Amino acid sequence: MLNTTRLSDGLPTLEEAAQYRVVLELPPDQRDAAARVLVARQRREQAPGRRTWEAEDSLLPPPDGLIAVLDNKGDLWRSVPGTDTWRQVPRPGPASNQGTSVPLPWPDFLQKHAPASEPPGEWAQQRTDVIDVLRGTHAELNRLLADVADDSRAGIGAPCVAETDEDDDDLLDRAKRWAARLTGAADRLHAAVGAAELLHDEVITELARALSDVGLSQSRASRGPNGEVSVLLSPADADLLAGMMAVSATLLPMNLQHVGVRPHCWFSGPRSTTMHLTDDGGRLLTKLLRGHRS
Repeated sequence: MLNTTRLSDGLPTLEEAAQYRVVLELPPDQRDAAARVLVARQRREQAPGRRTWEAEDSLLPPPDGLIAVLDNKGDLWRSVPGTDTWRQVPRPGPASNQGTSVPLPWPDFLQKHAPASEPPGEWAQQRTDVIDVLRGTHAELNRLLADVADDSRAGIGAPCVAETDEDDDDLLDRAKRWAARLTGAADRLHAAVGAAELLHDEVITELARALSDVGLSQSRASRGPNGEVSVLLSPADADLLAGMMAVSATLLPMNLQHVGVRPHCWFSGPRSTTMHLTDDGGRLLTKLLRGHRS
């Protein structure tokens, strides 16, 4: 699953801006527009190297070469090849929680989901690196098959990888050459995948799935601004998680600490509860949630 949470790390969202005092002090019919303007300004100040588009930009065509944007919630949208439409990339979890899957033209997308911002430059670079390695591996495989065709002694039939009457030394030499070339290609693929942390974050992806699987449907797992695992719980989900741990909501942090999850930060408010974990804590919470489900 494509990692959609790491791309929006620390990026201001409309949900957050809607709770600011300067927005809440406005008449209700003015709050949404004010929050959108505020988010756009914050994103431009925080990430000046990443372009941000507002609803008023819907009169302009989408920029050339743009393949992805992050909407006002931090969700990723991708351009649909061969069209002028954009489709939301699902986060981990059941399809029922993924929002719309209907492609939207660029103007309609901005009107509904602006401000929208470019993903980090590292994301595009990591995609390019993986694509280059895949193309290189494909070329290497083609060269191996071409060598088989050139060296084949199968006559007019299909090329043969090896002949049953081939000399032992020749057979082993060919196998060694193939092993070296394929091992090199596999090593390059593994290195590219390992470096593509913005394309996939296993800790966040698996935790998000576990939260959804046990019914914590209003919760969200993401990376915090300092790289920590951040879990945002609604009041109802915080109570549900406390029930799973057989404690009251007020004792939940202590209980999580006791079982080894060890949240190093815990913020509890009337609208949400947020806990910050290490990667090991995130993996352990995932394991505990899956154990409860089973």
